[in-house]
Amino acid sequence: MKFITLLAIVCLSPQFALRLKAQEGEPVLIEDFGAGSAQIGPKINDGNFSTTYNYIPSQPGEGSYTIANSTTGMYPESWLQTGNHTPGRPNGYMMIVDATNTIDEFYKRTVKTLCPGTTYRFSVYVLNLMRQGGIKPDITFSVTTSLETKTNHTGPIDNGLGWLEYNITFNTPSTGGDVTIKMTNNASGGYGNDVALDDISLRPYGPALTTYFGNDKTAITAQGCAEADKFYTLNVSAASDLPYENPVYQWQISTPNGWINIPGAVSGSYPLHQPTTTGNYQYRVLVAQQGNTNSAQCRLISSAVTLSIINPEPVTATASSPVCPGENIYLTVSTGDSYSWTGPNGFTSAQQNPVINSATVAMSGQYHVTVFKNGCSSIAPAVTVNVNAPVVANAGDNKAICKGDKTQLHAAGGTSYKWYPATGLSNPNIANPMASPEETTTYTVEVTNNSCKAKSAVTLTVNQGPGAYATATREVMKGDRIQLHAQVSGENVSYYWTPNENISNTTSLEPFVFPTSNITYILHVLQPGSCNLESKAAVEVKVIDKFTIPNTFTPNGDGINDTWQIDALGAYDNAITQVFNRYGTIVYSTKGYTKAWDGTYNGKRLPPGTYYYKIDLKNGTVYSGWVQIIG
Repeated sequence: MKFITLLAIVCLSPQFALRLKAQEGEPVLIEDFGAGSAQIGPKINDGNFSTTYNYIPSQPGEGSYTIANSTTGMYPESWLQTGNHTPGRPNGYMMIVDATNTIDEFYKRTVKTLCPGTTYRFSVYVLNLMRQGGIKPDITFSVTTSLETKTNHTGPIDNGLGWLEYNITFNTPSTGGDVTIKMTNNASGGYGNDVALDDISLRPYGPALTTYFGNDKTAITAQGCAEADKFYTLNVSAASDLPYENPVYQWQISTPNGWINIPGAVSGSYPLHQPTTTGNYQYRVLVAQQGNTNSAQCRLISSAVTLSIINPEPVTATASSPVCPGENIYLTVSTGDSYSWTGPNGFTSAQQNPVINSATVAMSGQYHVTVFKNGCSSIAPAVTVNVNAPVVANAGDNKAICKGDKTQLHAAGGTSYKWYPATGLSNPNIANPMASPEETTTYTVEVTNNSCKAKSAVTLTVNQGPGAYATATREVMKGDRIQLHAQVSGENVSYYWTPNENISNTTSLEPFVFPTSNITYILHVLQPGSCNLESKAAVEVKVIDKFTIPNTFTPNGDGINDTWQIDALGAYDNAITQVFNRYGTIVYSTKGYTKAWDGTYNGKRLPPGTYYYKIDLKNGTVYSGWVQIIG
């Protein structure tokens, strides 16, 4: 198979669709061989094109080519069954070549009158049609101007690599001129060396030109307000890498009729005075060698930037209202870029949602906010804030009452009330409940008016009266005496004992008594004043005829005779009771006998056996003997 040289041309044959990227306005010529529903397309008929191959309107044989939108049915055992390369063209045609066994220039084309001093790029996509094996295509591309010839050699193209792009970048002389493009086969003939060609192009070439707003090279969009009077600076990158000795610029704006030049916008940086009509506006810049700007075949074109001009957006504001004195006022408004609040009492704020602490009545009134967004200013409808009048709670004066008495509480200043604690109150949810606390209590009332609250407290001091305290029972041997012990509490109290029988002093808290029979003495404690309260304490004195000391007990926990119970011994506060084991070791000792011995020593139960005691009443009487612990 012989490879052919294809040339992208300026004047196009009607048999081929040379696609111009009009959406960018860039003078790029792409020869994609057109498209059609028929598998086979027309022959190349163009005076600037030459080849030694024959056109065949079917599967090509050795030394021929065809134009087709797929290779379906063509040498299915050997060739890939595939379509063209052009993106988005399922019925697009491609050139299919079956080479001979001689080395030729498969394709040669001349492009006339290129622009002077301009960089161009030639490009072609190539596909090795062999499924596997076979002779691998080996192609040399060449571009010849009046100045030089530049080449690009593919080397053997392996199977399964898909469509591959090959290109040559070159410069035209300062006078411009023609260029000849050739593609030459270097492989031998035989089985293989079969290729498809598509999307052959020749275009002005240079670095990617990116336009942007201001100094931020990523700012390819901007937004402004129709009512603003604002300038935007448009800049273009890669200016230092341009392939021109004397580059010139021309900024353009997109219109319904295409891109048009902006008068006077002929530098790399353009101060754009924004439009005042809403809509989306696109801008780009053309770059070329001086004198070539108006030639579509000579210039480069940048990417486009978009400026959106909008009308001010409506905004809404809200406020927390009504509020109580001391609470916070919360203001909110729609999102913007910046904010300006004003209000009563000299209020200003630049926050979106300001918070006014500790509200006062002076802060009541209307609040206004202006929102600035994308250069637009929008005024929100005013919001009204009502700060309620302060609630004054008054629980009344502190009081002193007698235990058991009642008094009425008095609160004012609200429409509802709640007292706490509720203990001792007739109704905690009214302004004037009756209170009868058992002890001194501070009552707090929460007063509510217009959803606002306040608190006040009152203390009721309860006079509990005097206190009387004494041992409930005492025992004494008949004919002996015993001392009573009592305590009193309260201020300015007086006290006395009744009956006035066999007692040393009725006005003493620790009198001696020497009754002849069982008797109850009562201590009366009086406290003068408005309450006139009296407290009493009774002491039952039991008179025992005989001092009995048991000689056995059984501390086994059955609840019967578990302790060494000595009647009347508890009446002798200073008595010393001691118990010894058989070796003379003291195993129990106590002063007084308020609690009977349970047969333990140091918290541990003693073994059954005989123990010896000594009881000294400290009045000259001493008892001794033995006591037996039975298990």
